[in-house]
Amino acid sequence: MNKILIFLSLLSFSVTLMAKNIDISYHPQRGVFSTRPAKNWEESIVTGNGIMGAMVEGNPYKESIVFNHAQLFLPLNEPHLPVSQGKHLKEVRQMLFNDQYGEASQYIVNLATAEGFHDIHWSDPYVPAFRLNIVSDSVGTSDYARTVDFTTGEIEVKWRDTNGTFSRQMFISRPDKVCVIKFTAENDGRINATLSLSQITEQIEWWVDKFHYDEGYGLKKIENKSKNNELTFRGWYKKTWNGSLQGYDGVVKVVKADGKVKAENGNLIVRDAKNVLLLAWVEPSYNMDKSKVNDILARINSLPTDYATLLKPHESVHKDLFERVSLDLNATKEDRAKSSEELLASQGENPALIEKLFDAARYNIICATGINPPNLQGIWGGTVTPPWASDFTTNGNLPVAVSHYLQANTPELMLPLFDKLESLTDDFKTNAKELFDCRGIYIPSHFATHGLNNHFDATWPMTFWTVGAAWYSMFYYDYYLYTQDKDFLRKRALPFMEQSALFYEDFLIEGNNGKLVFCPSYSPENNPLNSPSQACINATMEIMGVNALLRAIIDASKILNVNQNKITKWESMLTMMPEYELNENGEIREWLWKDLKDNHEHRHASQLFGLYDLHDPVIMNSEELKNGCKKAIDRRMEIRRRDNGGIMAFGMVQLAFAASSMGESESAYDMLKWLGKSYWNNNLVSTHDPGGTFNLDISGGYPSLIMKMLVYSEPGVVSLLPATPKAWAKGSIKGVALRGGILLRELNWNGNNVEATLLADTDQSVTISVFGKGQNKITLKAGKSTKFTNSN
Repeated sequence: MNKILIFLSLLSFSVTLMAKNIDISYHPQRGVFSTRPAKNWEESIVTGNGIMGAMVEGNPYKESIVFNHAQLFLPLNEPHLPVSQGKHLKEVRQMLFNDQYGEASQYIVNLATAEGFHDIHWSDPYVPAFRLNIVSDSVGTSDYARTVDFTTGEIEVKWRDTNGTFSRQMFISRPDKVCVIKFTAENDGRINATLSLSQITEQIEWWVDKFHYDEGYGLKKIENKSKNNELTFRGWYKKTWNGSLQGYDGVVKVVKADGKVKAENGNLIVRDAKNVLLLAWVEPSYNMDKSKVNDILARINSLPTDYATLLKPHESVHKDLFERVSLDLNATKEDRAKSSEELLASQGENPALIEKLFDAARYNIICATGINPPNLQGIWGGTVTPPWASDFTTNGNLPVAVSHYLQANTPELMLPLFDKLESLTDDFKTNAKELFDCRGIYIPSHFATHGLNNHFDATWPMTFWTVGAAWYSMFYYDYYLYTQDKDFLRKRALPFMEQSALFYEDFLIEGNNGKLVFCPSYSPENNPLNSPSQACINATMEIMGVNALLRAIIDASKILNVNQNKITKWESMLTMMPEYELNENGEIREWLWKDLKDNHEHRHASQLFGLYDLHDPVIMNSEELKNGCKKAIDRRMEIRRRDNGGIMAFGMVQLAFAASSMGESESAYDMLKWLGKSYWNNNLVSTHDPGGTFNLDISGGYPSLIMKMLVYSEPGVVSLLPATPKAWAKGSIKGVALRGGILLRELNWNGNNVEATLLADTDQSVTISVFGKGQNKITLKAGKSTKFTNSN
């Protein structure tokens, strides 16, 4: 009998050792550690699997978890055939040639009004599904922390009070496509809580009049029920049409609890539990006549009911994506242990903060990428009036949001962008035909649920912006340059580029000087100093974009040995493109037409387009143009220096991209510091403006900028530390992908001593420079690491 008692005691002790105790002081090394709950939804800590997203405020006694789904764009404005600008292009062009820029813009608005447009048509807004409320009696905490583990996507809220020690953990599984939530109580603690689902009705005041909701906030009907261990939510959208989303279904189910669970009055009441496991699912619906609740429950019931078992396959997928690249700027151990609140107080330049934001930004983008690329809010949102509808804004925001995918060696995350673009090809062809009477494709400035250009007005003449197809073609081509995937180049990249080139073949007209003319044209959201209208001719951005497309499609065709009868035409177009020019101050011009004067008091820097990513050889081979770009960068920084960077963020990222391309390390670093100082909430999710507007643009751009400052590549060329500031005297980065199918396995530097390890997919020779100097030629062997050192 004594032996049995001893055995049982040892077994109990062993089980106790195996259990994971709640350690409130512990926080993940690569993750968010916050010392207080969110004050609003924008400060909620986030997780996601690219399909569903969740936002956790972290209040121990009145928790709010907002659920989102990547496809929940509320039907608002039924798609409208684009204005028949193409039939009136002759008149529009004549107005522009006569310097009647505002009149040309208003002419299109008048035409649109006659064709059924009423005011500006916003994209269908991205809206949340519902809120899970978890309410219990408040007794006051003695210890508290909320954390996110970037390597697993796990959120944890943990606290201690007079009743015991408690935690809530959650993640959203990529393989199983379900949200997993675990409640734990330790010692004498017991979980006593009421769970319910509720509609989200929060509105941002500035945006209320854009969406014109009634009391239903876009929903005409809600079913919110509790039964057995389940909460269900069904929402019917009020304004729908054939082919639009009709609504959505959601389920939150207690799949395991060691206490009592009771359904009552739409709530689930949990009593006297030590452990509770919930599974949650949101499903969009194109037919609300048929409930999907039973289908969702069947999927949930087929899954394991153990947290660790569910976490393991998700962690494998998520961790693989996140850990492909890592940054070390020689931060101290003490600084790395600080909370997000403490780090953000360091004004943007603490190495630990830069490392942390590099990780946080990548985490945000990974979680937001899946069905779609990130929208303006990624995959999250706690309002029914999201700024700019939280759509895909193509003329600046979206390119920045996806900018680090390839550098960070996560090319598979770029594929949802291509999937989205290709799903809208028919609409893009309709745009080209209706707006310009052209073949090929035309990508609008905004899209969400369709790709028709419906978003414009007299102030913002976005039907005049034509570089979209060229710009997004370059993402296709860059995917090939990084991966060297010829099958992708042949089947996806080149066909998209060919459709883009068709548009410009038809759209561009020859001027009196034998050069091609972009008319109409648009440099996003800016107007010349000597013209109040944003409508224009020959915006430099558009010329640079089409130059890049023509070079890329010629190269791609030669690589694949196709289009031999078209290459001559594209080469001829290149020779006829307008030449870049400098203004009277020696700065590169934003408009290459007559005397349109540069306006530097603006948040964008579109005339530097050729330096955002793959360098424009026309600029790089001209000292005069390079100096002109440097001067333009400095002028654009003047308005930001006056307020420590304090205007919208993605334009500053693009300006910093250009500074990095020009080797202007301290200018790039100044902008990186501004970005780190003012554009993050304590959840380490980025904002659009200093201190406000939840937005994921710079979560894409911040790590991209850092990687650009540390390495630039083209096939056969690698530039190490091209724009590294003095403050980064020592550091390392691992896992950066380079063009040409090369992986920079590790780059270490300490003062002037530099060591790089490169791994190539194929045998090749590359020329390496360091700090913008030298021409060191080395040979790489396929599959074999090669070390390069520079100790000068």
